[in-house]
Amino acid sequence: MTEISDALIRDIQAAMGDLVRQQRPGLSHEVVQLDMPIGQMKTLFILWTAGKPQTMGQLAHALDVSLGTVTGLIDGLVQRGLAHREEDPADRRQKLASLTQTAETRLLRMEQGRSLLIQRLLRRMQLDDLRALRQGFVALAAAAGASVPARSAGAPSGSDPRSIEKESKPTTKSSHVR
Repeated sequence: MTEISDALIRDIQAAMGDLVRQQRPGLSHEVVQLDMPIGQMKTLFILWTAGKPQTMGQLAHALDVSLGTVTGLIDGLVQRGLAHREEDPADRRQKLASLTQTAETRLLRMEQGRSLLIQRLLRRMQLDDLRALRQGFVALAAAAGASVPARSAGAPSGSDPRSIEKESKPTTKSSHVR
C-alpha cells in the first residue's frame, strides 16, 4: 500500500469509529433491553445470523466454549422463551437449537431500528456524498467477496439532469425524519 492509501484507510477507520461511538447510546439501549447474560446474548445473535437451527457442537465452536457451557446457555434461552431445542431429524444423537418466533420478532425489531437510524443519517447527506458512499460500500463488499449490484433499480443514474437537480437540493433540518 502507498502512504496515501494507508492515510485514507486510517481516515476511514477513524470516521467509522467516530460514527459508531456517536451512535452507541441508541444501539446499547437495544441490547440492554434484552436483559440477559452476555453468553446468552451471544448465542442468540449466533442463532440469528446463522438463519437456521444449529447443533450444540456448531454453537460451541462459534462461541469457543464447551458443549456443557452451550447446554447451559440454551437452557437459559429456552427458559426465557427465546430458543427451542429439538432432536436433529438427520441424526437423533444431535440436538438442534433454533430461535422462537418471540426471539425472531425482537431481533427483527432491533434490526429495523438500526436500519431506520441509518436511513435517517443517509437522508442528511448530499446526493454526491451518497453516490460516493454507495460506490465505496459496493467496492468494500466486493473486496470481501460479496456480490452486490453496483446500482439498485430505484437509484438515480445521474443521466437525467432534472432528477439530480431535484435530489440534490439541500434539505433543511425540519425536513429530516426524526
